Amino acid sequence: MDILGLPLHPLVVHLVVVALPVGALATAAAVVSPAFRTRYATLALGTLTVGALATVAAKFSGEALAETVPLPERHATLGQATVIVGLATAALAWGWWLLERRQAKAPAGQVSFATMLAGGLVATAALAVAVLTVMTGHAGAQATWTSRIPTAVASAEPNATFTMAEVAAHDNPADCWAVISGDVYDLTHWAAAHPGGAGRITALCGTDATERFSAQHRDAARPNAQLAGLRVGSLA
Repeated sequence: MDILGLPLHPLVVHLVVVALPVGALATAAAVVSPAFRTRYATLALGTLTVGALATVAAKFSGEALAETVPLPERHATLGQATVIVGLATAALAWGWWLLERRQAKAPAGQVSFATMLAGGLVATAALAVAVLTVMTGHAGAQATWTSRIPTAVASAEPNATFTMAEVAAHDNPADCWAVISGDVYDLTHWAAAHPGGAGRITALCGTDATERFSAQHRDAARPNAQLAGLRVGSLA
């Protein structure tokens, strides 16, 4: 799915990460503030709905993109949750708004428990979907940029050499190095962005992972290109 030569997924994601949290937080504000509700409730709910519907487009375009570009497992999982929670929040918000409109026509002083309950659920769900959207966007951005940012740092000492004992000292998720085909790579930040999950990377920390990497990727262009950006030196 392309638009003007660009993948649809990142374009739709921009709409999601703006409209969904803004609409959600504005809807929460409409629940708690009568003045804000009077002026902006319809706009807030409309923005929330646009953002929620955009998550569906992001889901399907992401699945299409994954056929050519591996997407991280965490990003995909959070994205699926964002679709469900976003749509549910939008539906719940419109239900609350209908109850609120009925409440406005009720005699003064008469409080509807259903309206209050719905309002509380909407505010809670809106905050949850805003946080979930940020988490999903962060996971996607991390997968996109983690393998690129270390390139300049890693290439600063391209001729550095390390013994296997030195590599073995970097044997935990917070400080993860591995040897592949005689070169040493810093996989610390890449683990969280790995399409197959962080566990497959952290299992390699402090080891010679040549055999396992070759068995999984062999001559695949993208994994090897990503790996090249993580190189910190060679094995002595």
